[in-house]
Amino acid sequence: MADLGPTTESDPVYDRFARLVHAYLGVPVALVTFVGADGQRFPGAVGLPEPWQSLRGTPLSHSFCQHVVAQDRPLVVSDARTVDLLRDNLAIPDLDVIAYAGYPLRDLQGRAVGSLCAIDGTPREWTPDQLAVLEDLALACASEVQLREAAALAADAVRTADRRAEHGQVLLAMSDAFTQTLTPDEVLDAVQRVATEVAGAARASIGIVHPERGALTWARHAAVPGAPVTLWDDEPLSRAESPAVQVVMSGRPLFFDDATTMSEAFPIVAGVGGPGAAAFLPLTTSTATLGGVLLRWHEPRVVDDELRDLLVTLASDASIALERAQLLQRRRDVAHTLQSAMLSHLPSPAGVTLDAVYLPAEVTEQVGGDWYDAMELPDGGFALVVGDVTGHDMRAATRMGQLRSMLRTLLWEHDRPPSRILELLDGINTGTGLEAMATVLLARVEPPTDDGVRTLTWSCAGHPPALLHRAADGTVELAGRPDLPIGFMPDRERHDHEVRLAPGDTLVLYTDGLLERRTESLRTSIDAAARRLAVLPDLGARSLVDALGPTGDRRDDVVVLTLCLGPR
Repeated sequence: MADLGPTTESDPVYDRFARLVHAYLGVPVALVTFVGADGQRFPGAVGLPEPWQSLRGTPLSHSFCQHVVAQDRPLVVSDARTVDLLRDNLAIPDLDVIAYAGYPLRDLQGRAVGSLCAIDGTPREWTPDQLAVLEDLALACASEVQLREAAALAADAVRTADRRAEHGQVLLAMSDAFTQTLTPDEVLDAVQRVATEVAGAARASIGIVHPERGALTWARHAAVPGAPVTLWDDEPLSRAESPAVQVVMSGRPLFFDDATTMSEAFPIVAGVGGPGAAAFLPLTTSTATLGGVLLRWHEPRVVDDELRDLLVTLASDASIALERAQLLQRRRDVAHTLQSAMLSHLPSPAGVTLDAVYLPAEVTEQVGGDWYDAMELPDGGFALVVGDVTGHDMRAATRMGQLRSMLRTLLWEHDRPPSRILELLDGINTGTGLEAMATVLLARVEPPTDDGVRTLTWSCAGHPPALLHRAADGTVELAGRPDLPIGFMPDRERHDHEVRLAPGDTLVLYTDGLLERRTESLRTSIDAAARRLAVLPDLGARSLVDALGPTGDRRDDVVVLTLCLGPR
C-alpha cells in the first residue's frame, strides 16, 4: 500500500488562516503546513483533494513546504513542472500542485518549522499584492505558532515546578520518616515503609554488614514466592557474583529495568523474584559501610533519572539514620549497663520482704536519675531510699551514682535520723561542687519489738509521699511535711516523721514516673493510687507498676520499692 504520510487533526485557528488565504488570494487550495521527519502535516487546510483533505498529511515525497523550511525563505513558483527542484515532486500529479507560493512560519527561536502556502492547479503569475497579503498572513500565523509554543513552554514549566514541588514533598516526607527513628529496628521498618509507599516498590529487603563475621545478613526481607529457602542466608562479603555484595563493597548502586537485564549481569539471581525492575542501594556513610537495600517491582519499568535520584536519597537518608540509631543503641547499652550496676542488690533483713523494680524511660536514652537503695545498718535497723535526680540522660545517671554513693557512706558512718543525714548530703552535694538537683525520700526502719512492730522514721526532700497499706485498716498516705529537694537551699532545716509498722503492713516508695499523667495532677494520681492499692491482691513492685504505672510509652523513669513486714 502506498505511503500516505502522517494523519493529523484539523485545527480551527489554522483552518481560519487557510480560509483567509483562500479568500484573499482566490486560490483553490490553501494550507498551513508543518514539516517533520515523518512527513508534513496540515492542521489548517482548504480545498485539498481526497484522501489528503481528510488525512491532512502527506509524506515528504509530496512536500513543497520542506524546501521553504530547509531554505528558510519564501518559495514562489508559477509552474512547478518547469522548476528543477520541484518537477519530480509527487505533489504535482497526486495533489495537483502546479502554482505554489509559500512563506515560512518561524518558532520562538526564529527557526522555520512550516509554511503558509497558496496552491493552484494551473500555472499562475503571483501579483505583488497577493504575495504581500500572503506574507502578512504568514507573519500573523507565525505569531500563533509562537504563542502556542510559549504556552506549551509555560505549561511545561508549571508541570516541572509541580513535579519538583511534589518531589520535594516526597523527600521531606522521607526525611521526616527517618528523623523519627531512634532504634535500628525502627530505621529498618522505615526503609521498608518508604520503599513501598514512596518509591512504589513491591517489596524491600535490607542486609546489614557484620565485619567481624565477614558477612551480609538479611535483617529484613519480604516473602518471594517460589524462592529457595537459602535465598536469605548470610552472604560472605567475598561473594563478588552477588549483586547485593557488590553494591555493598563498591558503595555504588545498581539499577535494572527488568529481571532479564539483571540476570544477564548477575546469573546467580536468574529466575528469582519475578520479571520486574530491581534496584540495589548501598547503605554507607563517610565513616562506615552499613549494608544494602534490595528493591523489587512486580513489572518491568524504566528506572529514570528522577526515580534514581529518589532512591539514592532514600539510601542516603537511611544510612545516616541507621548509623545514628546504631550509635544510640550502643550508647543505650553502655548506659543501661551502668544504670543497672548502680542499682543495689536488696538485702534480706529478718522478718522483712523487700522488692524493687527500675524501668527506664522509653523516649530518652533509657537512663536517668531515678534510683532506689536499701542497706542494713550497724545497729540492726536498715535504711530505704528512693530518689530522682533531675534529667533523663547520662549526666543525670552519673550524678545519681555520686549522690547515691555519698548517701550510703553517710548512712554507714553516722547514726543520725534521716533529716540529719539529708542535711549532711545536701551540704556535701554543694561543697564538693556536684550540685545535683534531686528529690529524695529517706526512711530508717528500726529493729522489731517483741510483738513484731517496727518504727519507721522518714524525711522527705521534695519527693512524692510514700503509701502504707495496713494489713487490717486500708491504705494511708505518709503525708508528713515535705522539705525542699536536695540542691536548692542546703542550709535549711529538715524534718523527721514517724509511723509504726505492724506485721503484714506493706510500705510503697516510688518516683513520680509511676503516677505522673499529662491529663491530671500528681495529687489526683496519688489519691487514685491509694484507693487502688487498698484492693490490689499483689503488692509486689512489678505488679504495682503494671497496675498503677503509665500506659503506652514511658516518658519518665519508674522506680518502685516495697517493704512488707513478714512474707509478702
